Amino acid sequence: MRVNLKDVAQLAGVSVATASLALNNKGASKETIERVMAAAKKLNYVQNSLGRSLITGRSYTIALYILNDRDNPDLTGECTYFYPFMRGILGEAEKAGYALSFAVKLWDDAEKRNVLVQSAQNKSCDGMIIVPQYTHPYSFLPDLERLKFPYVMVNPSTSFDRGKSVSLDNYAGAAAATQHLLESGCRKPAYINGSENHFDAVVRKQAFLDVTSRAGLEIGEDSLVNGNFTTSSGATAMKELLRRGADFDGIFCANDYMAAGAMNVLLEAGYRIPEDVQMIGFDDTEIARSMRPGLTTVHNPTFQIGVQAMRRLLAYIADPNYVAGEKLFQAELVIRDSTRKSVPFPTKI
Repeated sequence: MRVNLKDVAQLAGVSVATASLALNNKGASKETIERVMAAAKKLNYVQNSLGRSLITGRSYTIALYILNDRDNPDLTGECTYFYPFMRGILGEAEKAGYALSFAVKLWDDAEKRNVLVQSAQNKSCDGMIIVPQYTHPYSFLPDLERLKFPYVMVNPSTSFDRGKSVSLDNYAGAAAATQHLLESGCRKPAYINGSENHFDAVVRKQAFLDVTSRAGLEIGEDSLVNGNFTTSSGATAMKELLRRGADFDGIFCANDYMAAGAMNVLLEAGYRIPEDVQMIGFDDTEIARSMRPGLTTVHNPTFQIGVQAMRRLLAYIADPNYVAGEKLFQAELVIRDSTRKSVPFPTKI
C-alpha cells in the first residue's frame, strides 16, 4: 500500500498541515522537523514534487547552462572535463532536494534571444549555474541582477558581481606549467592553445608569454598555434608546427586532449619524449594519467568547483541578501614522465 502524507503525520504525532510544513523545512520547530523527517524515512515516504512546489512556490530545479560558440566544437564527447564538474553539482543538488536541468546554449541564445532571462522570468528554475566559456560581454547579467534571480558564474571572463563567481586561477596554473618547462631545461618552448576567444585559452596563453618573456626568451609566431581543445586539433596543430619548421624543445598544450594528439604526432615522427621534446598539458583529466609517457599537467579541481558552485547558489536561493567574495581555486602542477627533473632557472612566475 502506498504511503501518504497522512501516514507520516500520524506516526509523527502531528497534523497533516504541520507534517507538510516540516517536510518543506518551513514554519515548524527543529524538533518537529526532525520527528517528521524520521517518520517519513521509516515509512519510505516520497514527497510529491508538484505538491511541494505548490506549497513553497519553487520549482526545485537548478539549471546548468554551458554557453558555447557556434563555430567552436569544444564541448565534445571526448572532453571529460565536465563530468566531475557536473557530478559535484548534482551531488549537492540532490542532497538539497533539487533536480538538475542541463543545457548547452549558444552565445546568441543568451545574448540575442534572452533564453536565460526568460528562464528566470517564467520561474522554470529556482537558480542557475552559468559557464560562459567565451570572452563575450554577456549583457544578460544586468537583467538577472535586476530580477534578483539567483545565479553563479563558473570561470567567468566577466561578472556583474564577483561574489557570484567560482573560478580556477588559470593564470597561476599556466604560469607554473611554463616555469616547470623552463626549469626542466627547455629554452625553446612552443605553445598549442585552445580556441582563440575561449576565456581559458586567452588567460593560459598570456601566462605562457609573460613567464617566457620574464625569462628573456623570445617566442616567435611560428611557435604559437591554435587548436580547439580536442585530440584531433592537437594533432593538427603539432603537424603545423612541424610544417613551419618551428624550433622547439618543449610543448605546452592548453589542455590534456590536445597534448595527447600532439604527443602521438611527435612519437610517430620519431621524437623521444621527454629526451627530445618535453610536454605538458592542463586539467589533469583521465587521458593524462593513461598516456605513455604519463603527461605532466596542471590539476583542475573540477569536482570541487562544481560542489562550491552549487553550495553558493543554494545560499543565494535561501537568502537573497547573501554576500560572499569570489571563490578562487588554485591549480596544482602534477609532474609525470613527459618532463625531465627540474633544475633551477632564474625567472619569476
